[in-house]
Amino acid sequence: MNPQHQHELKTGLLRGLVWVVLAFVLLLVLNFANSAVAAKPVDRSNMLFPYYEVTEVLNSVATHHHAKDTAALIDQLEALSVATAQYCKTDGKTQPANMQQLQAQYAKAYLAWLELSAVVMGPMLDNNTVRQIDFRPLRLNLLERAIKKQPQGAQGMVLIGSPAKGFPALEYLLTQNDFQGGTPQCNYAHEVVLDIARTVAGLSWQTNPTQANEDDAKALSAGMQLYFNQLVGATHNLAWERMEKPLLKNKDAAGANAGHWPFSEFQLTEKAWAAQWQGIEHLLMVTGQTVPQADTQVIPLEAYLRGLGKIELADTLVTYSSAVAVAMRSNDIAKPASVEQSVKALKVLKGFLESEVAKGLKVSIQFSSSDGD
Repeated sequence: MNPQHQHELKTGLLRGLVWVVLAFVLLLVLNFANSAVAAKPVDRSNMLFPYYEVTEVLNSVATHHHAKDTAALIDQLEALSVATAQYCKTDGKTQPANMQQLQAQYAKAYLAWLELSAVVMGPMLDNNTVRQIDFRPLRLNLLERAIKKQPQGAQGMVLIGSPAKGFPALEYLLTQNDFQGGTPQCNYAHEVVLDIARTVAGLSWQTNPTQANEDDAKALSAGMQLYFNQLVGATHNLAWERMEKPLLKNKDAAGANAGHWPFSEFQLTEKAWAAQWQGIEHLLMVTGQTVPQADTQVIPLEAYLRGLGKIELADTLVTYSSAVAVAMRSNDIAKPASVEQSVKALKVLKGFLESEVAKGLKVSIQFSSSDGD
């Protein structure tokens, strides 16, 4: 073969190889594009939502949201009890690593509690559970008195007031330098964990009977009104109490008081907001790829509206709720503007719920358990 033919052959092979590589790259790009399209949420206009009875909505919330979150919290509290007991058995100084593990388990339990208690309903409302185990602000003088008493068991803890126990008391103790194994403070902390666990384990999520007569219908209507108001109140609590109030305090504060955020001792501020929002979001929007079924899934407000034929309301609810979700993922306490954006998005959502959705569902806006100063 002469040199010219060899050169042409090499050139042809090289061109062929280039075309193979280009085809392979094009195939990868197309596959990636198809995967991206497949990952997008299902177009809700193609989903056929049935008419949901009020009973189905309320029962699904109790069974597939609150009861499920309660079980998850109980698991975290059991692990926290074990970790606290092991820590408190140690005499003298305990290894810092053990304290870090204990604080990490506390964080998991508290975030689970925030998700559960974001929208207070049922036995949490009837038993005033939030006040029982998450009363704020903590009363240090009462906490010190409780530690001196060294109460034991359910009978002993029932005599201790809410301002001296629950999550706030445990949170405070776990941040103290003198919190060591074999001390009265540690023994009391373990009793606090056990007391929280008993309170949570006592939550019984009863479902409503099937609508049968006019009295039942009135009760269900009242139940829906209460539930809706608690949802609205939850958005207000997150926007104002948890986020905007400390944001404004930080703006007005100076020196050592500046830059203090809730749960910052455990670096939980943004995670706490996210957990509370998740407890709300789950009840607002359809998050799965299929139409929710009342016997196996939560029926969120969006699905209920679509089942009623109120498509425009449902679409707008998704728009405003999605805006909150995006803003919440960007929260950074080092950048107050990001917190302001989340507060604004939550306020828009709350305003829409209070005006348009309330009108569409024919419910009146009243005070909720989340309303405060």
